[in-house]
Amino acid sequence: MKKVILQQAFEELQDAIAYYEEQQSGLGLRLKEEFDQYVHWILGHPTVPRIRRGGYRRVNLKIFSY
Repeated sequence: MKKVILQQAFEELQDAIAYYEEQQSGLGLRLKEEFDQYVHWILGHPTVPRIRRGGYRRVNLKIFSY
């Protein structure tokens, strides 16, 4: 399975990482690590999250509200 991250989503993630890093050193890195872990999990389990209206699947991060 190939991962595709939309440009808008990528920019939003980068903004969030910068924001959290400004709040506390290392927190932005923690967000990126959690995001990367979930992307890896999704690639290994692509059919686990249910299909939402609009034809997409969504997974929420546990620690961060993204």
